[in-house]
Amino acid sequence: MSLLLEQAAFLKDARKLLAFADEQGFVVTGGELERTPETQALYLRDGREKTMDSPHLRKCAIALNFFRATDDHHELMQSADKLEALGQFWEGLDPRNRWGGRRDAGAGLSRFERDPGGWPSSAVASLLTPVEPAAPVEAVALADASRPAAVILQKLPSAGLTPTLRRGSLEREAIARMQALLVKTGKLETANGNFDEQTERAVIAFQRAHSLVADGVAGEKTWTMLLSQTGEAQQAMAQRFIGDADFEAAAKDLKVELAALKSVYKVESNGKGFVGDQPKILFEGHVFWQRLSKLGLRPQSLAAGNEDILYPSWTKQFYVGGSGEWQRLTRAEAIHREAARESASWGLFQIMGYHWKPLGYDSIDDFVEHMCRHERDQLDAFCRFASTTKDRSGHSLAELLAARDWAGFAYAYNGKGYRLNAYDDKLREQYRRYAA
Repeated sequence: MSLLLEQAAFLKDARKLLAFADEQGFVVTGGELERTPETQALYLRDGREKTMDSPHLRKCAIALNFFRATDDHHELMQSADKLEALGQFWEGLDPRNRWGGRRDAGAGLSRFERDPGGWPSSAVASLLTPVEPAAPVEAVALADASRPAAVILQKLPSAGLTPTLRRGSLEREAIARMQALLVKTGKLETANGNFDEQTERAVIAFQRAHSLVADGVAGEKTWTMLLSQTGEAQQAMAQRFIGDADFEAAAKDLKVELAALKSVYKVESNGKGFVGDQPKILFEGHVFWQRLSKLGLRPQSLAAGNEDILYPSWTKQFYVGGSGEWQRLTRAEAIHREAARESASWGLFQIMGYHWKPLGYDSIDDFVEHMCRHERDQLDAFCRFASTTKDRSGHSLAELLAARDWAGFAYAYNGKGYRLNAYDDKLREQYRRYAA
């Protein structure tokens, strides 16, 4: 069997494993799939590997993180007995499949691999292109006062090939991989696995060269831009990103400081307006209930079987984050397309869809089309919202931001419960960072 077919067969088994894990009630996040020879050499020097050979070099091994949902968070499963059933299932799919927990009850627990035979790792690895992992669930802030406070979705531990990296990060594998890409761009001389001052300067130089926000933090956008050298899909995605020039123009139009505008951008979206190729959304089932009622429909008669997308009062119980919110939206659209779209918050600044008319869009579909085009369009929606939305004293959000009235802005933007998540403190902290 060719290496290509071996890789395809391995991924088929991986899909079966994920389906089985889902049946067992696990929440799964992806980890390492591909590994470069440079990373393998680094692991060998550190003692984490014993040879220069690894199924990861041939894309026949994957690291997966398994979580169990508790009352208020997700707990990472880190013992062999809790994952034994998964290991047995994996090894039962093919006699060449191996679960790392058999050999190492620590780091090996998350590793599921296959022995593809004697394929030359170093020769093959040089021909393979990097694979983007799924976006992690993250903090989602709110751009509408009907929700009681900023909602923080449980953030799972950083894992995979492209975690957010900054000075002090300890993910040496990912750092080495990022540095190797920076070396290719000519921004860095060598890769050493340490996020040192030279690496930070190289990241900033790369960000400036590609019109990204130059903060020295390698997040999803910086990773995507780095990886765009090796894939058309990543390159197309990178073309949707916003840059410093866009913020400068928007700050001028709003008559606010650039640092103040960036502080909202950072707190609201953590700097990401898209999840994969779709705009980031958060679907609100209680708003969907209100929109259907306003149309004269009876949401009570539609709730059966749709309890996670249609409910009378706000709750964070049914938030799933990431691309899962699109699945919720798609189900709601089957009930009423326009009302469903109006019931989601969209993009970098999480503007509720039902604001489309006062913000000057022709329809909810026109609003959604703009949110899907570019982060620049999402920034424009925020500028419209900040200019037209006023607090109880008649001050616009833009005026509150210009005055650096963090508490006033937080109240008007996120409702009276903003203090539950110290939203104003986070804005103040980010402002100081950008102003410096």
